[in-house]
Amino acid sequence: MPIAQNPILPGFYPDPSIIRVEDDFYIVNSSFEYFPAIPIWHSRDLVNWRQIGNAIDRADQKLDLSDVAPSGGVQAATIRHHNGTFYVTSTRIKRQWPVSNYHFVVTATDINGPWSNCHFIEDAYGIDSSLFFDGDKAYFLANRESSNPRFEDDAEIWISEINLATFELVGEKYTLWSGTGGIFPEGPRMFKRNGWYYLLIAEGGTLHFHTTTIARSQSVTGPFISSQRNPILTHKHLAREYPVHNVGHADMVELKDGSWWGVALASRPRGGFYDGGNVKWSFGGYYRNLGRETFIFPVTWPADDQSPLFAPATGRVEDSYEVTGLTEFSQADVPINFTPESLAIKWVTIRDETQDHFKLTAENSIELELQNSIEKTFLGTRQTSWQFKCSVKVDLAELKRGDLVGLAAYIREGAYLTLEIQLSDNFEITVQAASGKQATAAKSTELSKFTIELTGNDQDYSFSIPELDFAHTLDGREISCDMTGSHTGVMIALIGKSDYKTKVQFENFQIF
Repeated sequence: MPIAQNPILPGFYPDPSIIRVEDDFYIVNSSFEYFPAIPIWHSRDLVNWRQIGNAIDRADQKLDLSDVAPSGGVQAATIRHHNGTFYVTSTRIKRQWPVSNYHFVVTATDINGPWSNCHFIEDAYGIDSSLFFDGDKAYFLANRESSNPRFEDDAEIWISEINLATFELVGEKYTLWSGTGGIFPEGPRMFKRNGWYYLLIAEGGTLHFHTTTIARSQSVTGPFISSQRNPILTHKHLAREYPVHNVGHADMVELKDGSWWGVALASRPRGGFYDGGNVKWSFGGYYRNLGRETFIFPVTWPADDQSPLFAPATGRVEDSYEVTGLTEFSQADVPINFTPESLAIKWVTIRDETQDHFKLTAENSIELELQNSIEKTFLGTRQTSWQFKCSVKVDLAELKRGDLVGLAAYIREGAYLTLEIQLSDNFEITVQAASGKQATAAKSTELSKFTIELTGNDQDYSFSIPELDFAHTLDGREISCDMTGSHTGVMIALIGKSDYKTKVQFENFQIF
């Protein structure tokens, strides 16, 4: 019997949205300031998932990430399919907002692309957009500031008909629901079943009090009545020692046999707990370096149709589930290395949609042109496990005085752990935290080519150079989501800085 092991998408893959098209399942996730944007995943058995691309992977799609902050950019993507066309909706948040024209839609007739340019929608406010199709009509949903706020950060879900030939909203904007009383009602997804319209939302914020709630109506424009079972999914009632927290922002999908499954984001904290920090709406914090990940669970419908039951056996997301009714479909995810497929799908830059500062030069070898900041040079891939080891060989033959190059565990500007190399009389190597709050280690060498290793073991990030018998361990708790105010997760990244656009060779990247 196939077993779905949670999380099905480990690492920084938040805000999952899922669909089925015949025998194929697809999931998309938010990507924030990173490019390519909006990862797309495929499976046929809900167990074995492979990233097949990104919905936005070309500069000419006109996403424009040039003015987004850390944890800004592309948020809360939703995927839907209708009459042979795939639609992905999302929200691009710039440094200053709210402004008009930040919800967008991209389309494709083939899931593998090419995907269209971003169609930005005028007069659509709020965040977390999605589409719903009802007969020959299409509807656009999002949240917005409440017209009758009950408390600070109150919001409401709204809907409008949309013309998908012109990507213009049509007619009145209807308020649907404000949730059950949690802050930030958001992430709306609409479903229709047995003559009822179901509105699934997230509320309570994306930390410990995150919940999924649902309401139903016999009209697409409401009124929507909250289910007596709400919240239908949350872990906020569990002790903070429980291994999975922050469960919410869900979506669900019907299988061919009429059974249902759901997906939601959640986090697996490690490293203990703290009180305070930036956790404004929590009892205290926990260290979530992997970010918000994608989890799966079964869904059933009671006879009363008032609402579905999420994870009905226990009421919480478990480590694994048996998946019945589907044929096992064996496939592996794209390996993370220096190959054309991996560089196109798995490696990301920060706000850089041209991605012209690196190129493949040989098998598993790239040339990285150092830019004038770490973020502009950045080429990274997600940390997906609490235990990992990666290595890469670096050739410093072209390094100039004043240049910096290295390997980092990175979560945002000013929050990362690094092994850095600079040239003076020799190559000077330093392992340090960008915050300056941890003990550093240093080494000098005449060698211009050697291997850099980074080993992760829970909150211990150990940098080493085997050829020099050099190693130093840093505490990773300071680069967790909660300590840095991040909605993303830790990335393993090649970094650098130069005033000369120096080119550095990296070879044989491996991660286990």
